[in-house]
Amino acid sequence: MSDGTRTPDSPEQQKLVWRRFRDTLRPQANLSQVIVGLLCLLLGLSIVAQVQQGDDSLEGATQQELVRLLDESGRHSADLEVENAELDRTLETLRSGREGDVAAQNAAQERLEDLEILAGTAPAQGRGVLLSIDDPQGTLRAPTLLGVIQELRNAGAEVIQIGEVRVVASTSITTDAAGGLLVDGTPLSAPYVVRAIGDPSVMEPALRIPGGAADSVAGDGGSLVATADDTIRIEATVELTAPEHTRVVK
Repeated sequence: MSDGTRTPDSPEQQKLVWRRFRDTLRPQANLSQVIVGLLCLLLGLSIVAQVQQGDDSLEGATQQELVRLLDESGRHSADLEVENAELDRTLETLRSGREGDVAAQNAAQERLEDLEILAGTAPAQGRGVLLSIDDPQGTLRAPTLLGVIQELRNAGAEVIQIGEVRVVASTSITTDAAGGLLVDGTPLSAPYVVRAIGDPSVMEPALRIPGGAADSVAGDGGSLVATADDTIRIEATVELTAPEHTRVVK
C-alpha cells in the first residue's frame, strides 16, 4: 500500500538520492559572493594592521615621552576650552543686542588684531621666554633648531621670532652651502636668539624635558638657555602675498 512517497528500491538508488540531496543543500558561491568575501577579509586585515601599528608606536615610547604627550594633550584641551568660552561669550553678546553695532565692531576689531598677530603682520608683546642657543662649533643642525620651535609651539607659544625673522606657518629653516643656518633665507649667527610669547611657566619646563629640545641642542654640540621674561617684544613682521591658487569657498 502506497502513501504517495516513493522509496528507492536498491542501495545504489538510495545513495544517489542522498548525494543529490546534499548537493541541493550545499551553498553555491557565485562571483559576487567571492568578491564581497575578499573585500571583507581585506578590510578586517587593514583594521587589525592599523590597530597594531598604533599600539606599537605607543609601546616603543618611554615613560617620559608618554608623560610629555599627555601633558601636551592636556594643555591643548585647556586652550581649546578657553577659546570656546570666549567665543560663546562673544556670540551671546552679539545675540543679546544690548550693545548693538558697537559690540559687533569691537568683536570684529579684536578678532582682526588677533589674526594680524597670528599671521605675523603686526608686532606683539607679552609674557614669554628668551632663548639663547650657543653653537661654538657651528654644528647645530636645521632639524634641531626646528625641533626647538616645534617644542615652543607645542607648549603654547603664540608668537615666535628667530633673530630678526618672524616665525609664521610658512617659515622654513635650512642650511646654506657652508652649513650655516638660514631662516626663510636669512643667515643666522651664533648665539641664536629666539623670542617666544606665551606662558613661561609652561614653555620653560617643556624645553628641559629629558630627550627634548635642550638635550637635542646639546647632542649637536650646542647649549640652550631659557629665561622667563614678563615683557617680550617681537618687532619683526612679514608681508602677506596674495594667494595664487587658493580661492574662498562660498
